[in-house]
Amino acid sequence: MGVPESTENSLKPTHTIRSYSSINNPLADEAQSLSGEESPLLEPSYSAVDEPIVLPKSRLARLINFLRGPQPPRPSTVSLLYPPIQLFPLKVGRAIRQRVRVAAIIVYLCSWFLIFVFLSRKSKFSPVISTQEDVLLLECGSNPLWMTQNYAACGLDAQFCEPFENKTLSFRCPSSCAGASKYSMTTVGTENVIYKPYVIGNEDGYRADSFICAAAVHAGVTSQLNGGCGKVRFSGYRDSFPSSNQNGVQSIEFDSYFPASYIFDRGVTSENCYDLRWAITGVNIFLSAVFAYFVYSPDVFFWGMFIMGFWTIVLASDPPPTNGFPDPGAESISVAFERLLPTVFIGYVILQVAARPTLKNVRAQLTKTVLWVGAFWVGALNNYTFDELPLDRFVLEDIQNLPGGIAAITFVLLAIFVGACCQAYVIWKNNKFFPYLFAYAIVMVTLIVMAIVPNLTLRIHHYILGLLILPATAFQTTLSLLYQGLAVGMFLNGATRWGYDSILQTPFALNRGGPRDTDLAHFTTNSTNFNGSFVAWDYPLYPTMDTNWTGFSLLINDVERYRGPDMNISLDGFYNYTDLEYQRYNYNWYFRIGMYSDEGDMSDYTKAATALANNGSWVEPAPGPS
Repeated sequence: MGVPESTENSLKPTHTIRSYSSINNPLADEAQSLSGEESPLLEPSYSAVDEPIVLPKSRLARLINFLRGPQPPRPSTVSLLYPPIQLFPLKVGRAIRQRVRVAAIIVYLCSWFLIFVFLSRKSKFSPVISTQEDVLLLECGSNPLWMTQNYAACGLDAQFCEPFENKTLSFRCPSSCAGASKYSMTTVGTENVIYKPYVIGNEDGYRADSFICAAAVHAGVTSQLNGGCGKVRFSGYRDSFPSSNQNGVQSIEFDSYFPASYIFDRGVTSENCYDLRWAITGVNIFLSAVFAYFVYSPDVFFWGMFIMGFWTIVLASDPPPTNGFPDPGAESISVAFERLLPTVFIGYVILQVAARPTLKNVRAQLTKTVLWVGAFWVGALNNYTFDELPLDRFVLEDIQNLPGGIAAITFVLLAIFVGACCQAYVIWKNNKFFPYLFAYAIVMVTLIVMAIVPNLTLRIHHYILGLLILPATAFQTTLSLLYQGLAVGMFLNGATRWGYDSILQTPFALNRGGPRDTDLAHFTTNSTNFNGSFVAWDYPLYPTMDTNWTGFSLLINDVERYRGPDMNISLDGFYNYTDLEYQRYNYNWYFRIGMYSDEGDMSDYTKAATALANNGSWVEPAPGPS
């Protein structure tokens, strides 16, 4: 039998494509150079299917090929658990005309806005107190009756904070003031106070520099949950401020004299004084969940959540600081509109880069509502949701000063790493590993370069961290919904509450009134030469700064009592001036010395040296600034 024509053609000698046998035969090239003739040196190989032979690749090539991702890509989808519930809003939407759907959304958003405005006005702008006095809206960490920004703010002998008796203030406090703390190292006597409620004393008398709203919670005058109104009255000096633990606030003890104290007037009644932030936030969370469940347009959903989240933070959950302004409520609105335009612009970029790719054509409406919206509010309310973590700012000094700060930052970084690994797998499955790797490598190199810029500190703000996370969430997976909602909420909280602080900040900008590592004066009085009548000091033994220090500032019991060029003070004169001659040995007295220059520079103060009451002896200060 003859060979069929098609088969005969396919079995022609394969001279043009080198077979495996020719590759391993050193005479193959010479054999193939014989055009049209059969080589006597090499038997031609025949194959029914002629294909090029793929040579083994190097390990690097195989790794690169693997990292490119599977071919074809394997896009993920959002899990569709309980389909009847997930798909119900889509079925309702198809059954209703588009005009009706649009009208329903507009009516819903307008109703939501009106409810929000009514509750916000009730919460922030209409307090009434029984004494018919003007009510001052305070922040949790403020005290307008005593200048607390630094030790010498009240001036020599605290003259700028007088009178010390019969001075009153009607006030209104927000909720959640029990933890109002000093965020920089502050000394009370010999105790270094940081990250704990700045409340000194108890309801029988609080030291005059205590934060009023935190003290009001401690005394039971206002509520941790709802805030409230009250009236504070200065009641003169006290010689002891015992600590106590009341209403969730542990106060600080001070065992000596202070020229002013205050108590709360218990006879005052008030109306419209409750801070309704939790009611407002709860209503907005509920209404946003309903909105998210029934709205399936990515743009409408995103902008509804974004704008309402912005105004919830401004007017309810975490208002920008407006302490010291004549009308704090109006100032909050002004600050909000100042930040609204750039925030909306960045929101548009977020929508294009991340939100729309994740939310487009998502059918799992319930999953979107639970994960995206739930995580969004966790991020937007991070001043409460993450409040239990011992973290203040992503700055090395703050992390070291906070008890548990190292463990907390380790936990946060581990959580970010796990999330990054999950998203890296999704990116790989979508064949986008190398573009994302290139983009994030540029970001990391930029951050490293910023970190080594001299005289500046790299600070990753909330809004920056959220923006760094968002591009990696632009995929339709269940976890991407969770991460994206959290990142958008974190961005909104940071940008709305604090504004767009620079990613590089000077040590001065980062310092919040704490020590600045300047030169330190030192006491020449010591335990051997102290006679109870004089305290002496001198300039630094080994100065490290070029500042021309020209004078000294002496604090006694945290109040400035001397300012000038002299290097000693007579305690007899001080006791006589304060009418405490008969009490001179009944207290422990705490002395700290600092320096100033004619150019207005101020050095750190030393830690406190102590003149002990029981035996009149002198205890040297601990090393370092206060």
